[in-house]
Amino acid sequence: MNLVINRQKIIRRGAFFAFLWLRSFCAIAAQSQLQLEVDNIEWRGGAGVAYDVFDATEYAQTVYFKVRLTGAPVPFFVTFGGVGAAGSGRRAAQGGDSLGFELYDSVTRGTVLRDLPAATASEVLGGVFAPGEVVQALSYAVRVPAEQVRPSGIYRCPIKITLYQGTRDTFVEMDAKTVVLSIRVDPVAEMSLGEPGSTFDAKAKNHRLDFGALEKGKVKGFDLQVRSNAGYHVLMESENGGVMKSIDPRIVAAISYTLQVNGAAVGLGSTGQTVLTRSSQLTDRNGDRHVLLVTIGQVGNAPAGAYEDNLSLTVVSDN
Repeated sequence: MNLVINRQKIIRRGAFFAFLWLRSFCAIAAQSQLQLEVDNIEWRGGAGVAYDVFDATEYAQTVYFKVRLTGAPVPFFVTFGGVGAAGSGRRAAQGGDSLGFELYDSVTRGTVLRDLPAATASEVLGGVFAPGEVVQALSYAVRVPAEQVRPSGIYRCPIKITLYQGTRDTFVEMDAKTVVLSIRVDPVAEMSLGEPGSTFDAKAKNHRLDFGALEKGKVKGFDLQVRSNAGYHVLMESENGGVMKSIDPRIVAAISYTLQVNGAAVGLGSTGQTVLTRSSQLTDRNGDRHVLLVTIGQVGNAPAGAYEDNLSLTVVSDN
């Protein structure tokens, strides 16, 4: 009989001590504090600072931030606001225009980061502090899809970043901050010179028309393509004032020609630059195509030899 009573006392003491240990654990956890250290984001694309609306390459920028711990080590995770369900995208805005972008867990993994309650365990950034560790550095990637032709300006989007203690299954909010993503879009106007029907090539800045033996009425043409996100106008200047001159400085004869742009005659006889065409609209990535035709005029008694004129074209952004 005495033995049974002693065993009951031992069991009660064991339960009592287990209860004290559990309360001690909760007290330590409650003392832990987590804090976000984040900065606003100024997006950089490729080699430049601004987003190039006609660059076909999609660039990813890695953004770094920190989580600081005070107290005992605890697990944590971070969520990113601005989009909830899968399939809905983030957008930075300027007035009535917007530019799509997305946040990923890294440059290579490509998992979109989301906010609660839609975010799954793989769609948040998580971590755990080791004993003695007080700061953890984390990162995420900002990707802006290529060739979004938008007007120039600064596009912005606020992003709420929230820090939770615990895991995706059991957690408590510890800190939240809102950062602003800024994406600068510069005005762009560029041109391409090529054979009729050619595709846009930003490197094609020179084109040669070889008429062979010059005869009155002989026609040759080329395409001028212009693309811009800010409106543009194209200027042309003739080195010889709208005529072809002999490359032999001893010959003073000249051969006239006419120039048409999109079927309309353009005079190049005056000094200075002549406006060929202008547009106030945004173009697509292929640009506006302008057809230029050169028709040889009266050859007359011009001495045999090579005749030429150099035409300089300049495209100017209107913004």
